[in-house]
Amino acid sequence: MSEFDENLRLSSRLVQELYHKYAFNMYDDMPYGYAIMKVIEADDDNGEAFFIYANSEFLSMTDNEDIDIKGKSYREVMGGLSISVYRNLCKAAYHKEKSIFFENINSGGSWFDVMTFPSIQNGYCAMALFDSFAFDSNFIENEDLAEADRVIVKIAKMIHSSEDDFDINVHRALRFLGDCLKCEKTYILEFFHGQPLIRYEWQKDENFDEEEYAPEVIMERIQYIEPWIRENHIFIVEDIDNVADKNEPVYKVMRTKGIRSMIMVPYYVDNSIVGYLIIDNYKEKNICTIKYLVEITAITFFSEIHSRRLVEKLTFMGIHDQLTNVNNRNAFNLRVCELEGIEDCVGIAYADVNGLKMINDELGHDAGDARIIKIASMLSRVFLRRDVFRIGGDEFVVIVPGIGKDEFDEKIAHLKKIARQLENEEKIVANSGINMFFSLGYVWADNCFEINDLLKKADELMYKEKQKYYKVVGHRR
Repeated sequence: MSEFDENLRLSSRLVQELYHKYAFNMYDDMPYGYAIMKVIEADDDNGEAFFIYANSEFLSMTDNEDIDIKGKSYREVMGGLSISVYRNLCKAAYHKEKSIFFENINSGGSWFDVMTFPSIQNGYCAMALFDSFAFDSNFIENEDLAEADRVIVKIAKMIHSSEDDFDINVHRALRFLGDCLKCEKTYILEFFHGQPLIRYEWQKDENFDEEEYAPEVIMERIQYIEPWIRENHIFIVEDIDNVADKNEPVYKVMRTKGIRSMIMVPYYVDNSIVGYLIIDNYKEKNICTIKYLVEITAITFFSEIHSRRLVEKLTFMGIHDQLTNVNNRNAFNLRVCELEGIEDCVGIAYADVNGLKMINDELGHDAGDARIIKIASMLSRVFLRRDVFRIGGDEFVVIVPGIGKDEFDEKIAHLKKIARQLENEEKIVANSGINMFFSLGYVWADNCFEINDLLKKADELMYKEKQKYYKVVGHRR
């Protein structure tokens, strides 16, 4: 028996003893669910929790009125233990941190506002459930759109939660929406550089056929549905048999993929569709309420996703050179600050484009830009693109942390070999010992304590090579 299994066995026994030793009846009159647990921590998020006590409201809210859960594990009682719930239990039991989150704590059950908070003894915590939004799975049958508004607000709060990163928040929100509509799958299809991409998805059945939901397969559906969407702004099919006569291609595609009902909501930017919120095989029937709910929810999802993509783009532009797509001086300054004083080896190379002024004067700036792009490509072929920086019009720097001296020297030799090959391809008259494409200076050190001195030394060595180039060609630049 492993140490973890032994801990589980002993914990289960301890919980039974604690329950018989102490009286917890005073918690039964609380107007909210309350439980006390012993938490077993594991490094791989695969730990466990045992119930010491749960009041009658907790049992009622989790559909466990007829079950004696004392001494039983969380997974046994609830049908599973999500990473989100487990981590919050551990934060309370071992780190004395209170957490408030929105979750369906038992598999396939209702969603609650949940609070986990520490107890005096290490390894124990309490969980409270609040019925501020105990989702009634039949609410869609009502005409009251206020209930849909509450769902929308909850989804918005989930997406903007600071408890987890954005991707986890979106997945949780898709799961909540899927539970609300009692569907089999909810997902978001985006267009990235014109190509379909599914980055966020939730499905009820973990054994779903992934090939059936590949982006290119989804696009097969979309090509037939998009004309309807552009006319009606949203595509809803309650039953695929209803479209058999109206749109045979859509009917065939849906039937062959096992789609019985579907909702597809587009998101527009500048009159162009940039993505879809798609819901497959839903069971709710009130079309008016569903339409309102999914349209607003789609806007909530995509507005935040689009904002984040814009921030990512601006961030990328802020640290990348637009001409060559390698890192720019901003990124160079950040890299130097990150490495300064670190006890790790580093290889540094300075490369300055040779003859750029002459190329610009005689052949035009497009030819000059082409030469700069070619040098950036050469450096990126030998070194990782993330380690290449364009810090001036014709200046490049390579900073490679953690590289051994022999490997760095091999890469420098390979870079020079590529330059010679290109000289031969372009029929550039090469001179002995002179690189006609660029002047190169490089150093290697076993630490980054004086990285600015290393940069200065590599720059000085590059300048010496540049002087040799000037002597050969007979003019500067």
